[in-house]
Amino acid sequence: MKNQFLKKTMALALAGAMTLSMAACGNDDAGNDSQTESKQSEQQESPAESSGEASGEETPDQGSEAEAPQMEDTTIKIRVMNEFKNLDKVLAKYEEMTADDPIMSKIHPEFEWIAGGDYKDKLQTAMLDRESSGIDLMFCGGWHGLTSFIQNGDLKDVSSYFNNDAFPGLKNAFSEDFVQAMTSYIRQEDGSYQNGIYGINLATFYEDSRGFMYREDLRKKYDCAPITDEASLLEFVKTVQENEEGMIGVSLWNFFRLDSPWYSAKHDHVYTQDNVNILGDQTWIWVGLSDDNKTVLNAVVPGDSEEEFAKMPAGYQDDFITAYIQDRTKWNPYLNPNRGGTDTVEKPAAIAYSALSEYESKVKTALETNPDEEYGFYVIEDAQRNMEAGAVVCDMATNNWLVVPEWSENTDAVMYFLDWMFGSQEAHDLFELGIQGEDWEAVGEDGYKKLDIDENLAYSMPTYSFTQNPTYIRVSEFVSENSEIKSRYDYMYDPSTYELSPLAGFVFDATNVETQIANVSALSNELQLTISMYDAEEAAQKIQQWHEDATAVGLEEIRAELISQIQAFLDAKNAN
Repeated sequence: MKNQFLKKTMALALAGAMTLSMAACGNDDAGNDSQTESKQSEQQESPAESSGEASGEETPDQGSEAEAPQMEDTTIKIRVMNEFKNLDKVLAKYEEMTADDPIMSKIHPEFEWIAGGDYKDKLQTAMLDRESSGIDLMFCGGWHGLTSFIQNGDLKDVSSYFNNDAFPGLKNAFSEDFVQAMTSYIRQEDGSYQNGIYGINLATFYEDSRGFMYREDLRKKYDCAPITDEASLLEFVKTVQENEEGMIGVSLWNFFRLDSPWYSAKHDHVYTQDNVNILGDQTWIWVGLSDDNKTVLNAVVPGDSEEEFAKMPAGYQDDFITAYIQDRTKWNPYLNPNRGGTDTVEKPAAIAYSALSEYESKVKTALETNPDEEYGFYVIEDAQRNMEAGAVVCDMATNNWLVVPEWSENTDAVMYFLDWMFGSQEAHDLFELGIQGEDWEAVGEDGYKKLDIDENLAYSMPTYSFTQNPTYIRVSEFVSENSEIKSRYDYMYDPSTYELSPLAGFVFDATNVETQIANVSALSNELQLTISMYDAEEAAQKIQQWHEDATAVGLEEIRAELISQIQAFLDAKNAN
């Protein structure tokens, strides 16, 4: 699967929280009002300008007749989130592999890790202490305050190191489209936008395939039809609940996208996604754009008037939001009957939510308790389940980033190291998987198998916070040996599966409507629409009451501000 992740043309910002499964996410930047003039314009340096004076390096020249760059012995300090183990042997191998390289032999990485629970606080402390932290490269999640750090000028713009022949490893691993995907659009006080690359995205796929893991053994037991669509899924759920004592049909967690047009509406220029859902997960906002995706037609919420929906694109000119919420209530009889109460313990379920990337671990965990069970995977959305090209319109970036702090004097050394690590499958495998033949072995062209090694000696790295890259993908033995799951992974890694959302990179600034956002969000959090708390009639009543209450505390001001900011954002992107 090498080289399968080359991106379509895009310009993507470092936005707040995205629905990815790599790490817990929350948008701590929502409503940040620090839209101050930053140091970004001072940081758009050509390679080596940022650190050459301190390290004795010379600017890497892209011309054919320039002298080779020089490097003094330099230690670069790298911080990752969550524990790595037995890294020393990998670093020793790195030193061995680079011993004859005139640049890399002078660059000596030194690592530290911080537990995820403490990481945000330690990151904030590093930003305040600045030079005293000594960190040259660190992990930063979107939920850690990344956008604020960019706005405040805390991170270096590393644009000049990409698409640069002096850094062939980065050029190979980060295509021009992928580089555009990492570009941040930062809204300034005057409403204009400034762009640059202030983080290096860590990713293996654009968006996880979301679905259900289901009890294949029970499907066979009751001779249910193969689960190929929603009708067969519902029939299976009903059969299990009626016949298996002590079981329910559906585990409630993360049930919220079932039957929603979250994916399909985007093909009709109607978008809802994390960076526009500023009222929270319980009340999605749907943004309608013109056919060329350059003009905002309207933004609608549940319970809006006919006049508001009439402004939306064709096919979405009535309250489609309430309609899908009501339609989804057909699943209510098969959900936890105690949902919404204090008793949150569910009975075992016929189907349970799982992202594809989590399926292996969830199946293995289940089999530890009940080894005779069998499982299958069902993709929720029709086009993805049928593996259609262009099915997923999304932001095409994860929430995980590597950043170079503004105060680092070793930027060139850092980028040369990343150029080496992303420069070949062998180099990348070293830091991703450990020592080949000791920690792991290759399986076929794109698979790997962990070897039986004393856990006290085995290498491990939290790859989502340091190594993940779309050019270098290896799947586990579990995936390699399951043809159906392998085909799902192939589809998830295939760039033709995706299209870039025109709203990718948008970050809402709540400064002008901060009070209104707080008030409406409080009402929205009480709705609990997305966990099917109500029957169809009650859901409609709850929506109308919410809309009345939300209008009284600022819904229209929020709508107008959101539309205005999205239009300014689209104008800025389309002007480039």
